[in-house]
Amino acid sequence: MDSIMVLRHADGTAQHAILPWQDYQALLRAAGGHGLQPPIPAEVRQAIADGVHPVRAWRDHRGLNQGQLAAMIGISRAYLAQIEGGERTGTLEVMARVARALDRRLEDLIAPGPDNFAQAAASLGAMPAKLKEIAAAIAEGAWRSKPAGGGFSLVEHVCHLRDIDSDGYRLRLERMLTESGPSLPDIDGDALAKARDYLGQDLPAALAAFTATRLDIVARLAKLTPEQRRRTGLMAGTTEITIDGLADAMTAHDSEHLDQLNDLVRAVG
Repeated sequence: MDSIMVLRHADGTAQHAILPWQDYQALLRAAGGHGLQPPIPAEVRQAIADGVHPVRAWRDHRGLNQGQLAAMIGISRAYLAQIEGGERTGTLEVMARVARALDRRLEDLIAPGPDNFAQAAASLGAMPAKLKEIAAAIAEGAWRSKPAGGGFSLVEHVCHLRDIDSDGYRLRLERMLTESGPSLPDIDGDALAKARDYLGQDLPAALAAFTATRLDIVARLAKLTPEQRRRTGLMAGTTEITIDGLADAMTAHDSEHLDQLNDLVRAVG
């Protein structure tokens, strides 16, 4: 396989091999395997059908309590409880870690719902207006004020959302539509904030850029066929995600920032 890339230690010792997904699947078949995902056990399928959140159903199947799984993926037990209770959907990065910990695909852990994709697209399209309302609730002199416990200011939140959409989600969507199972790298939001000096940027300009990018993404999503929405990519090169799952992850990311922004309004607004 000429397309295999070998990563080596500084002393030249081979450490890792990176190969196309199709070649990996071919190796599994040649070794007598049946792919990465074994069949869903009947008890898990039944639990999900009965309304149990998929994360809890798989956690129970693996014999883990909430504290154990939360510790494995680096979040609080309360955050995990909110995901399992349907109060939060979890960011893309968090759900990717959950998927790796439970050895399942990301979309296997998304709670089913009626026309979930249409709901996600509508929520994504409403985000620019929500940001404008929040900006109007905070005096201009406080746009760069950070919460007492740490975190982003208003202008940093908006710049972060703008860049994650433009450098992350829009590119991920484009690659998933044009490439076969592309590897989708993570983005370090804190590093971007420092490198691009978010605190020194203009809030109205950042909000306008976010709005344009977000509406472009939503318009693209609205035109997709069900078959296109099933196209996949590999989040962080390891966790498979569909375009449906990508839209869910975007709404989860929005939700997390809206929670933080609402706290910010209460603190400095």
